[in-house]
Amino acid sequence: MFMKIDQSRRVVGIGSNVVDVIYRVNRIAGPEEKTYILPDDEGSVVTELAGGVTLNHLAWSAQMGVPAGLFGFQGDDRYGAMIREEMDRHGIDRSAVRVLEGRASGFSVVNVAADADRAIYMARALTAETTAADVETHFADYIRSAAMVTTEISQLPLDAVIAVLRIARGAGVPTVLDVDVPPDFAVDVAGLGSAGDFEEALRLADVVKPAKAAALQIVEAGSTEERAEGIFNRYGARMVAITEGAQGSVVTDGEQTIRMPAKPVEARDTTGAGDAFLGGLISGLFHGLSLQDTASLANACGAVCCRIPGAFPQLGSSREDVFALYEGAPVPVPNAPEKVAGAQTATDTAKVETEEADFPETTSGAAGLNAVRRTAEALAGLHENLPATYFDEAIKVIRASEAAGGRVHVTGVGKSRHIGRKLAATLQSTGTKAYFLDPADCNHGDSGQVAKGDVVIALSHSGETEELLAAVRTLAANGARIVAITGNAESSLARSSVATLHVPVAGEAGPLGLAPTTSTSCQLAVADGLAMALKAGRGFTPEDFARYHPGGSLGKQLRDRAE
Repeated sequence: MFMKIDQSRRVVGIGSNVVDVIYRVNRIAGPEEKTYILPDDEGSVVTELAGGVTLNHLAWSAQMGVPAGLFGFQGDDRYGAMIREEMDRHGIDRSAVRVLEGRASGFSVVNVAADADRAIYMARALTAETTAADVETHFADYIRSAAMVTTEISQLPLDAVIAVLRIARGAGVPTVLDVDVPPDFAVDVAGLGSAGDFEEALRLADVVKPAKAAALQIVEAGSTEERAEGIFNRYGARMVAITEGAQGSVVTDGEQTIRMPAKPVEARDTTGAGDAFLGGLISGLFHGLSLQDTASLANACGAVCCRIPGAFPQLGSSREDVFALYEGAPVPVPNAPEKVAGAQTATDTAKVETEEADFPETTSGAAGLNAVRRTAEALAGLHENLPATYFDEAIKVIRASEAAGGRVHVTGVGKSRHIGRKLAATLQSTGTKAYFLDPADCNHGDSGQVAKGDVVIALSHSGETEELLAAVRTLAANGARIVAITGNAESSLARSSVATLHVPVAGEAGPLGLAPTTSTSCQLAVADGLAMALKAGRGFTPEDFARYHPGGSLGKQLRDRAE
């Protein structure tokens, strides 16, 4: 393939991420017409599913074994919570998603007719408000750290699209642009920017994927093949792919131009088929497949999407359905589930192979050893990037509170709760007055344990866990000073804090890469480091330690030493 992708990094994207509110109708109504909403087999007349152009790209890529992440703004409303829950289920990183309090997330009303035609009405919400300055201020580092960046011309303003593509180009990160709407719609109807902005976005992208209607306006040509080649030459792209629905797709890299017929499936709902196609295309690029195989994988993803309601892949079935249709070389899937020796799965027969050199998990024991190795690598990488002043601001805040008679409280949710309890215990045993505070009980009276001027150490990898943020808001309003330990330096938790210990982790260990492993290990290391830094500054003696540890083998060891 023409691009070399760093497979140790994520494919990340910004743009449309919504809840699709889907109604089945007897036909798509025109102006001044009426139509009927039809109940499904269970009698329901509405279905709500996560979706959106960019989030769909990422979800289908993740199904093909690509580590993926979304960045941008979401609201703290019900739809935002649904989107984030689906991202978690699909293993899509959201450490760079900024949740804004009191704001609404995007949604689309999708009418799907019996013949699978559809009409979509979009509420763009915060995506439409994202500016180039927002991209440069909040997301530039996340873009630079990516293996590839994908975005869209659909809901995101063109100045923001251009900023994303420029930052990526400056960092040598390949880019993908989904031109989901034609130029006249983008400029005159959606008001995303000027015609010049539209042109500039296309010139900055490495991979351009126009929908059929968009391609017809971008370049005049006698055939789709000529149109793809015309876009390639006009804008200096490295790949152009045009989707044509039931007619399949055309892909060119300047050396080959391939027409790939649509896979024969019975369409139930064509919503998001082009997005799924692009997810497959991104996956082919990430895995280094040939142009022919990349196009075949993309078409298979689009076809499978037409079989399911909405545009999001279905866990447990969509990937295997794709590989049943895919005709090409084996696809290495670094994030493939653990494979028990001797077992044959549908994925095996669908030509999915594990990349042995990078992910040799042929037994359960190997998977465990691999997890330990990845955690060790994450800890080593964390240590290498910590400045000498890393703990200074947190220590300063805690010591100032102690000097005024204040105490330290530790809080966290989920696995971070367990790390928090360990931190509180370590602080208690090494001379720092510390107490654990359950965030679930904080707003039901337990915030009374925290006095004005006390310090609260809050742990959260994402920095966006709502239960924790609700507690932090109450504690800060009551005069507490917040110290954050988080994997997201731009998170709501970090913004609420007077000092932040940033604990960046590229991904979790384990076969699915979902369970908190490397993130909690790195959290624990930083928490222990903070406790030891505080201990070192207070002249804590072996006699003090013995006084706090009279029991167990450690107590006996200390008594023997004293004698």
